[in-house]
Amino acid sequence: MLSGDLDEREWNKMRKEILKRVKPSTRFHLSVKKTADDVVEKLNSLSPDNIEVMLTGSFAKGTYIKDDVDFDVFILFPESYSIDELESMAFEWGKQVLETWEVAYAQHPYLRGTYKGHRVDIVPSYKLKGKDIAHLKSAVDRTQFHTKYVLSNITESQKDDVRILKVFLKRLGIYGAEIRTGGFSGYLCELLVMHSGSFYNLIKSSREWKFPVAIDMVGRKSSRLLSTLFKGDALIVIDPVDKRRNVAAPVSDESLARFVAASHIFFMKPSTSAFFETLKPMSLQDIRKNTRARGTHFILFKFTKPDKVNDILWGELRRTLKNIRISFECEHFECVHQTAEVSGDECFLLFELMFSKLPNISVQEGPYVRMGRHLESFIREEINNVDLFVCGERLCAVRKRKFSDVKQLVKDIQANPIKHGISKGLLKEIKSSSVFYGKDCIFASSADVFTKHLNRRFFLGL
Repeated sequence: MLSGDLDEREWNKMRKEILKRVKPSTRFHLSVKKTADDVVEKLNSLSPDNIEVMLTGSFAKGTYIKDDVDFDVFILFPESYSIDELESMAFEWGKQVLETWEVAYAQHPYLRGTYKGHRVDIVPSYKLKGKDIAHLKSAVDRTQFHTKYVLSNITESQKDDVRILKVFLKRLGIYGAEIRTGGFSGYLCELLVMHSGSFYNLIKSSREWKFPVAIDMVGRKSSRLLSTLFKGDALIVIDPVDKRRNVAAPVSDESLARFVAASHIFFMKPSTSAFFETLKPMSLQDIRKNTRARGTHFILFKFTKPDKVNDILWGELRRTLKNIRISFECEHFECVHQTAEVSGDECFLLFELMFSKLPNISVQEGPYVRMGRHLESFIREEINNVDLFVCGERLCAVRKRKFSDVKQLVKDIQANPIKHGISKGLLKEIKSSSVFYGKDCIFASSADVFTKHLNRRFFLGL
């Protein structure tokens, strides 16, 4: 067992303080519920009797945060309707109800808008009979079962703990299943609290998690089997309404590691700031002072944000960010960290390197001299290089570096983006991007990416 400074009695006092800030009052809830009921009632009046309008999501389940209220309204059609009919009819009715609206996209299009100051998503879906989810026509068809499952199994105390978990994850920057965040969905938060019993039990037990973490709430599959079935997933939480699905699949390795590290930190240094403190934007003067003190070298790629769905764009940004780092490190430019950000209509990829220049030569350690064939192969490969010498019992070669200045490597990345693993969707952007070095990276529109990059500890709850 791990030691920790936070006992349950101390936590219960803190919990009451947190709930005062995140739990809606009865009066507030009834007021918002009236608004939600208005939306459902109006959609019901527009749709025929064989179509059901269902309120889903965190508001319907009673796990929403006071300052973050939105409505997920599903219009459930019989399976005799076509996908095109679902969309055209649901959108026609939704546009009559919502005060403002736009078509948004997930796996299928849905309507996103506002009603009396609240965000509303209107989602067309199929109404499946009983618990027959084996014949899903789209991923959203599961949602109706998620809502029913949570309402049937969650306690009032656990609803409050879900609220607390959501605020904790938001503070860490890992709440949300979209690709930009790679974090925990609201439904996953509900399942984790129900499985652990409480927020306190969840973060206490998470400190001893071994990756991959596997949880099967209703089945009996072993952790080893689940790790095989969902290979590559750091966190595996089987969907109780669809045992073929890992609810935690969007959670990245880094997000899970951040959650575990933050849980340790919270137990060692408990404070409500781990839930409510906000990241303050840094001034350009503070950014310059901070970067000078670090003594490292910064490189910034800047390009116009392409017109793409956010999930697609962020998938491409993350792949590109990762592969540029790999290119730097393959050429021995050690990378401290890297950050992607979209600010307004511009995209930024920021890299912090330990150094920007290297000697013109590098040393390649070869095989032991007793390794006959391997030694001869190494000699044939290296004999025309700068030099050969013996160090201990090994033969070593002195090679001329291809890139001794990181600017040379950046030019090669821009000239040959495919070779460096740049995402296909960003080839044109990287080729034509503006690249800045050192203090020239710091300007008004790059302040957001620097604020995020220079305050990593904030995203651990500190």
